[in-house]
Amino acid sequence: MAFSRWIYKGCGGLAAAMLCFIAVLIILQIFLRAIGHQIPSADDFAAWALSASIFLALPSALIHGSHIRVTSLRGLIRDPFGRYMDIAASLIALAMLAWGTVALIDFVWDSYRYNDVSHGLIAVPLWIPQIAMVLGSVLFTVAMAERAIRLFLGLPVEITTASTESTEV
Repeated sequence: MAFSRWIYKGCGGLAAAMLCFIAVLIILQIFLRAIGHQIPSADDFAAWALSASIFLALPSALIHGSHIRVTSLRGLIRDPFGRYMDIAASLIALAMLAWGTVALIDFVWDSYRYNDVSHGLIAVPLWIPQIAMVLGSVLFTVAMAERAIRLFLGLPVEITTASTESTEV
């Protein structure tokens, strides 16, 4: 499971790179507009980078405990029942993520099959930027499955550092 966590951290790095790309794109667009030019389809590229940054950050955020979740109730419930609740919640989340991932894969496959292209100045096949959504969603689903397995085995589920405290038991 150490290899998978390395992959999740790499996806977090890619998500950060996408945010940097958006910042550079905006700065370039401001500069170019000041001199009477512009980047064609800059808004499309920024939107795709934002989507990629959101989806690619999901697995990394999960293993670092950065997702919003209700931990107050969990803190009130003693083990072993609290642990069972964590496992059940993770399995429910896993089922919903698996369903959503299959739907996303089907959506991107349709974009590829029907040769959908963007409507901006630069016609880009839509499946290309949509791949980041699928990758992020698949890895988020795998990370949730790994979380459920780790909970079941009684292993730590989050990566903690000296500066952050884990809210998981």
